[in-house]
Amino acid sequence: RHVGTFPRATFRGQNDESAVPREVMVFCSNDYLGMGQNPVVLKACHEAIDTSGTGAGGTRNISGTTKYHVELEHELAMNHEKESAVVFSSGYVANEAALSAVGKIMPDCVMISDSGNHSSMIEGIRHSGCEKVIFQNNNLEQLEAILKSYPLERPKMIIFESVYSMAGSIAPMKKICDLAEKYNALTFCDEVHAVGMYGDHGAGVAERDGVADRIDIISGTLGKAYGVFGGYVAASSNFIDCVRSYAAGFIFTTAIPPVVAAGALASVRYLRHSG
Repeated sequence: RHVGTFPRATFRGQNDESAVPREVMVFCSNDYLGMGQNPVVLKACHEAIDTSGTGAGGTRNISGTTKYHVELEHELAMNHEKESAVVFSSGYVANEAALSAVGKIMPDCVMISDSGNHSSMIEGIRHSGCEKVIFQNNNLEQLEAILKSYPLERPKMIIFESVYSMAGSIAPMKKICDLAEKYNALTFCDEVHAVGMYGDHGAGVAERDGVADRIDIISGTLGKAYGVFGGYVAASSNFIDCVRSYAAGFIFTTAIPPVVAAGALASVRYLRHSG
């Protein structure tokens, strides 16, 4: 990719050393807004690499946490109207780790999953060991029938995406929240394809629809509209503490580099205040 002229890039062939490089236009990138080349983001990255070097130097629980990680998590929590947030190495890891951790704290939870959910969510549900029930994409009648079949006191979690990338459909957020409250269920919403794009502050469809405070757990990515790298989960302080304590995808891996956290922080702030 060429900084400053995106979506232009140089194509150098496929495993062909004799191929002549040529300029192409990239229309399949998920850097939707070109934030990966935004001058504000690049400046933040340069400053961070001069201040903190390249790698994080450890896991988050040992020596891998810097001020950039802490400030980024604080910014994400505020953006999603949540008490706390935790950053992972990717959106995939964020979903898998957070959902698998639910099984540690609520082993009898029923996970009610939309059929259009991403592989990362499916893996997280599988690794949680919890009972799983699937409803057809955005089919609220089927969802309500499933919810109605369980006692109110039984822990339940509705797991869905705000924007389904393969179908292009958008979840009826308010109606899902209504059902969750009616049947005493938690909500887990993946906003990966929406953060940075929807809402006055780029906090996704939940913000656009005015229901961010009604969604219990929101996951997102820093690698699409924000143009950097990594993923995150925002929720109550208690849930985030549990994720930090039980999620293997957070505990047993090196933290994202400070330069990445700094760039992501700059991007989130830029889009949050750009209107």
